[in-house]
Formats: sequence, C-alpha cells, structure tokens
Amino acid sequence: MAASRYVAIAVVLLVILVGAAYFLTRAPGGEEVETTTTTTPAATVTGTTPTATAPKEITIKIGVLVDETGPTSDVGVSYAQGVIAALKYFNEKGIYTKDGVRVKLEWIKRDYAYNPTRAEEYYKEFRDKYNVIAVLGWGTADTEKLSDTIIRDKIVYISASYSAKLSVKPFNFYVPPDYSTQACIAINWVAKTKPGAKLALLYDTKVAYSRSPIDAIKQAAQKLGLQVVAEIDLPLKATEADADRVILTLIEKTGGDVDYVWCGNTITSCSLAAKAMAKHGLKAVMITNVWGFDERSKDLIGQEGFGKVMGVSPFIYPIIAKQQGVEGITMVYEAARAAGIPESDVNLRFLQGFLSAWLLVQAIERTTSQDLLTKGGEALKAALESSCQGEPFDFKGLVAPARFCPGYHVPSKQAYLVLLDENGNFKLIGPEKAPEGIDCAMITAKGGG
Repeated sequence: MAASRYVAIAVVLLVILVGAAYFLTRAPGGEEVETTTTTTPAATVTGTTPTATAPKEITIKIGVLVDETGPTSDVGVSYAQGVIAALKYFNEKGIYTKDGVRVKLEWIKRDYAYNPTRAEEYYKEFRDKYNVIAVLGWGTADTEKLSDTIIRDKIVYISASYSAKLSVKPFNFYVPPDYSTQACIAINWVAKTKPGAKLALLYDTKVAYSRSPIDAIKQAAQKLGLQVVAEIDLPLKATEADADRVILTLIEKTGGDVDYVWCGNTITSCSLAAKAMAKHGLKAVMITNVWGFDERSKDLIGQEGFGKVMGVSPFIYPIIAKQQGVEGITMVYEAARAAGIPESDVNLRFLQGFLSAWLLVQAIERTTSQDLLTKGGEALKAALESSCQGEPFDFKGLVAPARFCPGYHVPSKQAYLVLLDENGNFKLIGPEKAPEGIDCAMITAKGGG
C-alpha cells in the first residue's frame, strides 16, 4: 500500500511539473514564445564542440512587433505571416555563421495594434525580459520613437517602416529604398511621362507614415517642373463618405484639372479614394505608396478604376515573380507551404515580411559565433554595414540588392510602378530610378516629413 501511495504521489508531481513547464514557455497575454531553449541570455551556446554527429549551436533571441488588429492591420496581418513563416523556414533549413556554427532563432511576437505607447512597452519587454539582440518591427511612429533608444541598447531594428528619417539612425535598417526615395521615383516617372503635370496630394496629415515623404515630394516636384495643385487630409481609416468628401473637395479646389493624385495611406483608404475619383468623374491617375496598392486592389477599387490606379513597389509581386521565373520566389512559396499557408495567400505583404526576416538571417550569416555571443546587435550592425564596400545583400531578384553604408542606410534607389490596366491585369513598369541630383531621403532625414 505504501509503495502504491508513493507511485501515485510521483505521478501527480510529474503532471504538475509538465504543466508548469508548459506555462513557463508561454509569453504573457497568451502569446506563445517560439523557443528552442529556456535560457535567458540573448545569445547562448546550446550544443557541444562540433563533431560529425553533434554540431555546435548557439541560440539568439529576437522580438517581432506586428499590427494584426490595429488601423494598419489591412496590410499588417499578411506581413506578420511572412515574417513568422521565414523565421520558421530558415530555422529548419539551418542558419550558419561564417565560422560554421548553427544559429537557432527564438522569437517573441507581440501585436501592438499600431499603438506607439504599447510598442514602447513591448520593446522594453523584449529588451529587459528576453535580452533580444534584434527586433523585426512595423510602423513609422513607433519605430522613429524608438530609434534613439535602440542606439543606447545596441539592438538592430529591421522595420516595415521605410521612413527616410531612419536612414541616418545607426541601428535601423530596412530592405527597400525609403518612402521618400520611392515617392520621388514615382514623381520622376510622372515628370518624364507628362512634363508639367498637375499633382494633388492625399494623405493622413496626423499619421507619421503618411506624412513621411511629403516634403520630399514637394521639393522634387518643383525641381522636376511639376505643379502641386492641392493637398488634402485623407484619414487612414477613411469611410466611403470620407473618401467622397475628400474627392469632392479636390474637384472644388482644382476644378478637376488634375493629372495625377498621390495617395500616401494604406490600401483601404486609397482604394476608397480611387473609387470616389471614378464615381465623381475625376480623370486623374492615382499613384499610391507601397502600402496603398497590392493584389487586392482590383477587387477593392472595381472595374471603373481600371487603367487609372497604380502603386510604387520596390518588390516584384509574387504572382508576377512566378510568371517571370524569378529565382527567389521558389523559396518564399516553400516557406509558406511549410507554415501551412496556401499559395493563394502569398501576396506582396507576405513577401515584404519574408524579406525583412531574410535580411536578418543574411546578416547573421556574415558574423562569427563569437561576435554574436559577445557583441550581439553590434555584430549584426557591422555585418549589415559590411555591404557598403563589400557584397550587397542579395534577394534573388525579388527586390534590388541592398547596401548599407555607415551613417546612411539607403539600400537602393530603384522601384517598379505597378499599373492596374484597363483589363484588370497588373502591368509592371520599370524598374525606375530616383531623379538625378535630388537626395529625397536626406530631405526627409533633415527634417521634412
């Protein structure tokens, strides 16, 4: 009887320990921490001396900050899927430093719902509780707000905000050219296509992301001989009624004499504005920034807008990359399948998230294990900036190769324009270049936007 009693007690204790272990590996708020180890340092040795059967491994922790429920979730959900799918894919495939040590990634994901204050709280959690050496971040307001803090903390921050103000911040990086350079590429194309064209600007004047390239656009337009004839506030969370009001105001201000309209918001409000343009007979062509136009635009805008809307994109859309046989897209689809995501859901936003994570992986591959263990984010920064005079970071044709020079992280100066043509097909224009003699990123970095 005594023996049976001891066995029963042992079973109960085992159940308690297993349950405790499960809850300890979960992050606060129900977010599960992807983990390969339960150690707390930012980078740790989890293997042994390299042998044929037991390779040496180290584990590093990174934070992932996303908007899956806030005002930019219309583009944020798919982006977050791309980030996580890439991290899982490269973890499984194997990430190796240049001295041959395998690196396992452990990430902590937080949905901050596009609230800069909450982003700051989660960043402190990443830093203080998990000792991350890198963050894959999201929005402009929060990324700009944290940019000086990460310098002190020496944490590399790769964001989905392409704000040019970040280009001069030593620990901030992103894959494509900044918003201001992208916008000026579009403005340069307009100047070549229709010299002296009249341009109207629609954007949310209260949102840092929407404002970011505006001063650069104005200065570039003036130098390129374009006329900015109107500048109107379009809410990021615009309703159909808001869009109607904005377009009617634009027509009243200009008499409808507008050739191109720049939309600086995300896809929902830009699509509503494009529909309102067609509804009210404004014959201008809308050009949106990279977040304002994607594969969904065809359905969101409707047939009346076909041939009248286009978006700036440094990235080749997955569907176009597949048609053209672009090398890198095979890897993206493999990662999606491994994550249980159907090919039909692999869109531009998913691709952008994947590429941000891939940049981090490539930086890790340019470090040594010793530097990662002892220098953390500083080692990653040095690896990223090694591309300035060395080999650029190559994304196999999905976006231009990226170079980051110390003090000025503008990775490239080319982008495509993607037109939704009269037949409802996406037509790739370019790649187009930034205008000569106008440093649009620096215009913003020095205070504009």
